[in-house]
Amino acid sequence: MKQLYLYLVGLLCAVAVHAEQEFVPDPPDPGKNNQATVTASASATKQGTVQFHFNNTVANDEQTDSVLIIFDRYNRTGAGVIYKVFAADKDHSVTIPAVPEGKYYVTIQCLGLHRDRVEKVVSIKSKKHENVRINLRQIEIFSKDKVVIPAYRPSFDDMAVLKTK
Repeated sequence: MKQLYLYLVGLLCAVAVHAEQEFVPDPPDPGKNNQATVTASASATKQGTVQFHFNNTVANDEQTDSVLIIFDRYNRTGAGVIYKVFAADKDHSVTIPAVPEGKYYVTIQCLGLHRDRVEKVVSIKSKKHENVRINLRQIEIFSKDKVVIPAYRPSFDDMAVLKTK
């Protein structure tokens, strides 16, 4: 196993030695029609924002939940477009700016006090703000004061004797 790791490290070092500097294209010529810059600026404008509002939160807001959000394209051409952990703000919402327009499968996994997992289909339109409401299950915070241990009185009459050899 050590030989495999040493081989992989050696291979990575060899690739790093032969790596070249990143290619930086020449600046566009004002006299020529540069299609690449037109496409890049057009794709930058085709973005929208999404805001997820979470309901059924805990009454005392001492703790803030984190949320893992994964956007997968609806037509299955791009998986995990946005894959990031966000923290809910004081309004119990998460805002994600600059989402490319399109239709997405959105998977939301709560990582804090709530452990809910929600999957939705969301459509993002260019230069629009999308609001999505998510209902979370009711939870109860553990407290030492709320623990009730029931009284147990063992009865020797209910015990059964098994065969002995």
